[in-house]
Amino acid sequence: MSYNLRSFEMLYDEALQFLYGLTNYERTAPNDVDSALKLERMRLLLAELGNPQDRYRVIHVAGTKGKGSTCAMLESCLRHFGLRTGMYISPHLSTFRERMRVNGQLINVDQVLELTDLVRKAMEKVPGITTFEAITAMALLHFARQNVQWAVIEVGLGGRLDATNVLMPQASIITSISYDHMQWLGDTLALIAREKAGIIKPGVPVISHSQTIEAAMVIEQVAHERNAPLTMIGRHWRWEPSTYSLGVQSFDIKQPARIRSREKPFVSDLEGHYEIALLGKHQIENASTVIATFDVLRDVLKADGATYFGSKALHEGLRAAQWPGRFEVLRIDPPLIIDGAHNVDSVNKLAITLGEYFPGKRWTFIFGGYRDKQIEGMLKVLHSRAQRWIFTRVRDNPRAMMAEELREIGMRLNLRNVSTAASMSEALDLIHDGNEAVCVCGSIALTGEARVRWAVKSGRPVPPSDAGNLS
Repeated sequence: MSYNLRSFEMLYDEALQFLYGLTNYERTAPNDVDSALKLERMRLLLAELGNPQDRYRVIHVAGTKGKGSTCAMLESCLRHFGLRTGMYISPHLSTFRERMRVNGQLINVDQVLELTDLVRKAMEKVPGITTFEAITAMALLHFARQNVQWAVIEVGLGGRLDATNVLMPQASIITSISYDHMQWLGDTLALIAREKAGIIKPGVPVISHSQTIEAAMVIEQVAHERNAPLTMIGRHWRWEPSTYSLGVQSFDIKQPARIRSREKPFVSDLEGHYEIALLGKHQIENASTVIATFDVLRDVLKADGATYFGSKALHEGLRAAQWPGRFEVLRIDPPLIIDGAHNVDSVNKLAITLGEYFPGKRWTFIFGGYRDKQIEGMLKVLHSRAQRWIFTRVRDNPRAMMAEELREIGMRLNLRNVSTAASMSEALDLIHDGNEAVCVCGSIALTGEARVRWAVKSGRPVPPSDAGNLS
C-alpha cells in the first residue's frame, strides 16, 4: 500500500484518532468489567484476520509491576539466542509505535497505517471492538506478517479478561502483584491475583515472582487446578545482589532446591553471576524470572532453532536489555531521574532505589497522576525524601488530575515547598538551570513526555514521539 508523502503525517494522525476513538478503557474505565471485556469478541476478530497468533510461539506476561521490564529482558535474550522476535507492550512512553516491535525495532508508520486499515475492515464483521482489542489484533497480525518465531506479549490489564488472553503460550509469567486498578480487579491481593492468574493455561508452565502469601496461595491454587508446572522465584530460584553503580548492577542466582556437592556446586548451567543495565533490586527479581523461564523452556527453544541458547547468550541478552523510563538517569550531576512509578508499591521501590544510589539526597519531585490512582499514598511515600514539589498535569487524558488538584492534596498532607506548572515543558524550565536533584514520576505518560522534552531542551537526540498527535 502506498501513501502520498505530503499527507503521511495526517494519515498517521487519522489512524491514531480512529484507534483511540473506539471504546477506550485506557481513558475511561467501564462500569462492569465482566460485561465490557469479552474474549469471544477478540477471538472472532482474529479469526477474520486468519488467526495470525497461531503462526509463532508466545511468552505471556501478566502482573501489576515489572511486566514491561521483564518483557524487554525476555525479548533481548530471545534475540541473542538467534531467534526472530516480536514484542507487544502497553502503554507507550512517547509514541504509539513502541507498542509493537520486531527484532527490537519499532513498527514504522506505513505499517501502522496498513494494519489499521486491515483491522478496521475486519471490525466491520465484529461489532463492539475496543481500542485495546484493535491494537492487540494489529500487533498479533504484524508479528505474523513479519515472520517472527517467538513473541513476548504483555497483558494490558488483569489477565482473565484481557484481550491477549486468547493466546496459547509456551509459558505464562506473573510478575509482582500489588494494589492497582482495584475498581476493576478487586480490593484485595487475593482477588487481584486471581485475575492475573487467569492467564494460566492447562499444562502450560507458569513462572512467578516472589509474592505476598495472599497472592502466592492463589497462584499456587490455580496452577494446581490447571495442572500447570509452577516455578516460584524465592523458592525454586534465589538471587543475591552483588554490586551496583549508575551504569550496571550485578547479582548471583542459584536453585537452592537442587542437590549439589563440593564437586558439583552448580546444578543448572544457567546459575551464576549476571549483570543488568536496569537499576533497582526489583529489576534483579525481573531478571531472575527471565532466567527461570528460559530454564523451563530450554528444550522447545533448542528445537525451534535457538542456535545460541545457553548461559553466554543469556548473560549477553540480559546485559543488553534496555527499558527507558524506568529509573532512567537523564542527567548525572545534579541527578535527573525519570521513573514510570504510578502506584504505591512502585513508588516504594522508587524511593528505595533513590536511597540506594543517592544516599541522603533530597529531591525535587515533578509529579502528575490519574484520578483512579492512589495519589495520597504515593505522595506520603515520597514525602520524607522531598525538598520541594512541582505538580503538573498528564496531557491528553481525561483521567489526569489537574495540577491545582494535586497541589490541594499536597497542602492537605503538609508537603513542603509546593508549586504547580501548566505543562511538563514549564516544569522542566523551573529546574533546567538549577543545582537540585530532580525525579519525575507518577505516570508512565508523564515520564515519556519528560524524556522527550528534556532531550529538546538539552540539545540531545529526541526519542521517537507522537507529540502533536493523540499519544
